[in-house]
Amino acid sequence: MVRSKNSPESRGLTRKRTIKEKTEGAPKKTKLMGNNMEEKSLRQVEQEVLKREREREPAEGRSGASRPCVEAQMPKNPKNITNYKFHKELGKGSFGKVMLASLNNCRDQVAIKVIRKTTSVEDILTEARTLRITGACPFLCHGYGAFQTQMHAFLIMEFMSGGTLEQLINKRGCLNRDIIQFYSAEMIIGLQYLHSCGIVHRDLKPPNILLSAEGHIKISDFGLAVEGIFGNKKMYDLVGSYHYMAPEIHLMSGYGAGVDWWAFAIILCQMAARRSPFHEGLTLLNIIESVTLKQPSIPEDISPDLKSLMQELFEKNPDKRLGTSGDIRKHPFYRSVDWAALENRKIPPPFKPQSQVLSPSVLWLEVYS
Repeated sequence: MVRSKNSPESRGLTRKRTIKEKTEGAPKKTKLMGNNMEEKSLRQVEQEVLKREREREPAEGRSGASRPCVEAQMPKNPKNITNYKFHKELGKGSFGKVMLASLNNCRDQVAIKVIRKTTSVEDILTEARTLRITGACPFLCHGYGAFQTQMHAFLIMEFMSGGTLEQLINKRGCLNRDIIQFYSAEMIIGLQYLHSCGIVHRDLKPPNILLSAEGHIKISDFGLAVEGIFGNKKMYDLVGSYHYMAPEIHLMSGYGAGVDWWAFAIILCQMAARRSPFHEGLTLLNIIESVTLKQPSIPEDISPDLKSLMQELFEKNPDKRLGTSGDIRKHPFYRSVDWAALENRKIPPPFKPQSQVLSPSVLWLEVYS
């Protein structure tokens, strides 16, 4: 994950968990302190991840439904910090940092999320569990494993050398229809897979959409994801980045997977017009008033079917919002998409991004020991 200095979160506009979660049966969160995780090591975490994954395996996975299965290539002996050379910082946030690293004596590159142990156990468990199941979908960032030191927990993930969607938009400006259709269709597959597993991302935005070396997208950063959201189950905590938060989050009226489709619509507008359809003033009050009370300013110079898609996604009633209501794959904007071929990555990307070059320098990271 790469975060731009000009992104909302770098300006202090990322809303953190400040209200007690009101979902029924929500697990009590404890803090990671000292040399343990409330008597849980990450080895125990991994065992719990595997156990819960088996218990909650989606029905479509058991029934042999046609979902693409992409096996993540597990680095050799990845469970010790001394096995890695750290090269540069890819991004940072309230959780800690994401570092580019490589295994000693080889050129395999990985992204390692370094999480301070002040983060709650359940947050780390949720992200670790999510990374365990992402290997079943080609458009989600895959995880390789986890380990810990005295002060930090580490999540090992695949490194996406094509950069982020945010970087692409900043570099190329407004994207053309074919690119928007291709990337958004791959995002739809990734989101629908997460939602079928009861997972809501809650922080979907261009910095968290990564590009592979081939030019496919991958949804990343599951640090604010929540599990077990099926049917009419609601969440009430204030989570996410203000510019991408749906009206029901701001109004604290209870929300579900529809918040991801609202954020998806914001991303569509940014790809098409390089701007948000709502007030982009720096005051939180302006943002909240614009999202909850006003209609989106959808670009006029886009195709009618793309405009229609945005209008249906910007439905303020989450029960009527496209994505949670109706079949988004059947929208006219995606009429030409061969979904089966796309899921199996048989459709070539519209272009190949310039890969980031691995720095030869090695950082001294004694601070993470």
